[in-house]
Amino acid sequence: MSSSQPTPASPLVDALPLTRRLLGARTLDARALPYGGALPALAPTWRAAIAAELGADVVHDPGAPDPLASRVFGILYSRLRAEQVVRALSARTNLTLAGSTVRVVGDGPLAGALTALLRRLGAGVVRATDDPVERLEAVLDGLRVERTDAPRALVHATLLTGLGHDGLVATALEGLVADASPRPVDAADAPSPRPHVRSIAKGSLVEMPSPLPTDTEAPTSAQRRLLDALVAALIVDGGPDDARGVFAEAVTP
Repeated sequence: MSSSQPTPASPLVDALPLTRRLLGARTLDARALPYGGALPALAPTWRAAIAAELGADVVHDPGAPDPLASRVFGILYSRLRAEQVVRALSARTNLTLAGSTVRVVGDGPLAGALTALLRRLGAGVVRATDDPVERLEAVLDGLRVERTDAPRALVHATLLTGLGHDGLVATALEGLVADASPRPVDAADAPSPRPHVRSIAKGSLVEMPSPLPTDTEAPTSAQRRLLDALVAALIVDGGPDDARGVFAEAVTP
């Protein structure tokens, strides 16, 4: 697939290797593959290409199970999304993460994945969480911990996870802010001093890519891998957390 091509090529063998391995010689026979939750709906051209290639309609349905509630998919998603977000933050701002301090606001696997990745890259991390268990884990990991509504530390950037920070809006925060949630806040109407950076009331909002491929930009490696993992999770009999461990074994490097 060309890096300059925003829409999927056909066939999708190279784009969905995990799904192909799990399917083998099987076809899905016009099967619907619904998913719910916070992940965005699949872009029309990608949905159509998958339907044409695999015979499956991957559709977002609010009433369907949430893939992010899966233990296995949640682990995989959090790692890939953290890499995607940190890479975008660095590239779109020229922020040198080594030696910087980043506030990670919220809970869940993504908060842990962001924290671990940032620390590996040499950044200091401040965790902002109101969950007692998350606070305990962060303290035991040697992190400075704050409440979500009472930031105190001086940081170079703030990342929102999308979970555990109700009432906090990215566009209302101070400094350099990025929304790492599955559906990042839309600030397209705000002034843009540079590509993918928006001026907000108290600082700058760094636009984050969608976790899944879109019809407007060339897909990144992380987007293709997350799409592949999503489709693969939806086709596994018994779901991604099936006791046989089929999905977990398939995604383990």
